[in-house]
Amino acid sequence: MSQTPSRVPRFFTWKRILFALVGLPLLVFLAAFIAILVFAAFLPELDRSVPIRADRTIVNKLGDYKVTFLKTTHETAGAYELVQVELAPGGGNEWHYHDVFVEKFHVLQGQLSIGLDGKEHTLTSGQRAEVPMNTLHRFYNTSSDVAVFTVEINPARSFEKTLRIGYGLCNDGHCNERGIPRNPWHLFLMLAYSESYPPVVPSFIQEPLIPALARIAQWKGEHHALEQYYR
Repeated sequence: MSQTPSRVPRFFTWKRILFALVGLPLLVFLAAFIAILVFAAFLPELDRSVPIRADRTIVNKLGDYKVTFLKTTHETAGAYELVQVELAPGGGNEWHYHDVFVEKFHVLQGQLSIGLDGKEHTLTSGQRAEVPMNTLHRFYNTSSDVAVFTVEINPARSFEKTLRIGYGLCNDGHCNERGIPRNPWHLFLMLAYSESYPPVVPSFIQEPLIPALARIAQWKGEHHALEQYYR
């Protein structure tokens, strides 16, 4: 007398499907994440040094920026960097945060809008604003006139290096319309130099991952293509 094969409970079928759709990709990502961090840990530290340059003013044609370095990291022994920015109407940047320095804005002329933790603040001549560490922010010019303001970065870190590379890449057509480098290795280097993080990825993932990927980019020699902009 033949026996009827036992049916697999539907519960176990759905568990397999769920694991295939969610669990397996998560395990692959976790393995890759750990592998990148471990590999990068054996590579040299990221070179954040900022060479001394005679030219003080740089222009970003894509983002409608003009920046003049009033005080550099060499002149303040790394304590702070002070720049003057001329921002054309419609110019600005995207939401981001920094985990190692504070930014202090002081409007000299015109009107500047600053997004701070999801709220918009409009500053006019003489007004100031401070962006603490780990605070989402952006700045932009919604007026019809050029906004002139200073930004103090405290401590200086490699802010000058970041700006010179970013503006150079944009001016040479190596960025998209949002000012993001098209080469992903250059993007990782830029984010690590600037110690900036976008809001789209959890901090516990991107804060260790971006510096690790930047170290790998440096190990690959990708940083040599950027030297023309800051040396």
